[in-house]
Amino acid sequence: MLEIKETKKELKGKLDCFIWDFKIGDNILYNLDILFELVDDYNNLERTYGKPVSVIAVSIMEAIMVDFIYRLYDATSHFPKSLSFKESEIKLRLKGETTKVPHTLPSGQEVVHYKLKNFNFAPMVQVYKEFNLLGENVKIYRFLLASARLRNRLHITNYFNNFEKDENVTFSEKRVQNTLSALAWFFNYFATEYKRPW
Repeated sequence: MLEIKETKKELKGKLDCFIWDFKIGDNILYNLDILFELVDDYNNLERTYGKPVSVIAVSIMEAIMVDFIYRLYDATSHFPKSLSFKESEIKLRLKGETTKVPHTLPSGQEVVHYKLKNFNFAPMVQVYKEFNLLGENVKIYRFLLASARLRNRLHITNYFNNFEKDENVTFSEKRVQNTLSALAWFFNYFATEYKRPW
């Protein structure tokens, strides 16, 4: 049996507390709907949905992490108070992770603005670890790196030898449950530590 220790309604309420980009929030909710249906089918219809459950759960965690990075980069009054003592250091670090985006104004004038690059999972985990954005327990950062490898098993060929060769072993019930437990932890952590000031 797989279990998500929060209801969809509880997770949505928590998401609404901390999400920065509401379109990312909408897409997280869409994926939560799918996730809950897959877990329900896994439990009640005895479907072997460990792989899609894991891929979606890790993708939701990644989306939450990306969204928070955007918030740290863009926010002024919504920058988390708990991180205010290192705000300039974080913003400087993220400023170094931007790309130039050329844009032509209606007048024909060429301008350039800067946009955060599209983070890959591992470099983003490094930023989180560097600033202890998920606390000081190094196990969570190791777990996230392993989760990125697990999510990359979306590729059936397993070119990089992520985990066991057999997918039914890789996506064991224990490993899938650990991913679901981490997902619930993510929602609680961000809702508690990084609630937006409404």
